[in-house]
Amino acid sequence: MKKTVLLTNDDGIAAKGLELLYNVLCPEYNVIIVAPQIEQSGVGHSFTFHQTLFLTRHTDGFAENLYSLTGSPADCVKFAISQLLPEYPDLIISGLNYGENSGISSYYSGTVAGAREGAFWRIRSFAFSLSSEAQKYAEEYVAFVPEIIRCIDDPTVVSDEKVYFNINFPPVAPETINGIKFTRQSMAYFQDSYESVTSDADEGYRIIGEKVNIETSNEYDSRALLDKYITVTPHSFDSTSYEYYTALKKLEGVFSIKGEYYD
Repeated sequence: MKKTVLLTNDDGIAAKGLELLYNVLCPEYNVIIVAPQIEQSGVGHSFTFHQTLFLTRHTDGFAENLYSLTGSPADCVKFAISQLLPEYPDLIISGLNYGENSGISSYYSGTVAGAREGAFWRIRSFAFSLSSEAQKYAEEYVAFVPEIIRCIDDPTVVSDEKVYFNINFPPVAPETINGIKFTRQSMAYFQDSYESVTSDADEGYRIIGEKVNIETSNEYDSRALLDKYITVTPHSFDSTSYEYYTALKKLEGVFSIKGEYYD
């Protein structure tokens, strides 16, 4: 029996990358799509709390089970699991995003948040992103997706359910890649600034930025992408700093109940 995949994205229900992923997954999996009604790039792990969500089933789209939701990628996953589907899906896949999500940018990414939300529910989850420079090779790169999933979706390889996988395709033609590399998350970040824009005589601002502080070792995802590797980075949502946790535990009993320091 086919496994069930919940497929979402952050580029919205009309995004070409969503359809491409569906096409390569449906021969092997039972695929249900719940994607944002409109583009939700850069929303991170936001979810809808004070507003009402609306679900639409699309009967004339590219998939049989195709739904859009007036919310974020995290909303889509949360709603599908807790309300729409009769039982938990076997896998959650988010993408295909046009624009890589390596390094610190993975925290801003709605695509990666879709996979992270799946991991919150203890479901094996994947986020797939394609470097902007390689968009014209999208169909060739999504062809790698089923094999990547089969490789990782194996309890003998990874049994920890609190892990999700961030996969990025490099900014080059597929025939020039150096292979697949399993990487650490880079600490590279965007040096953000804002440029002025004028619309209907009103002046506003638009964010621009350039990724900086990219490590020299391709053991990190941002550098490995530049070195022409497909990167697979395992993420965990436990963000505890264990170094500081261990150090701070020594201070227990040093502070009074009121927080006053004493010897």
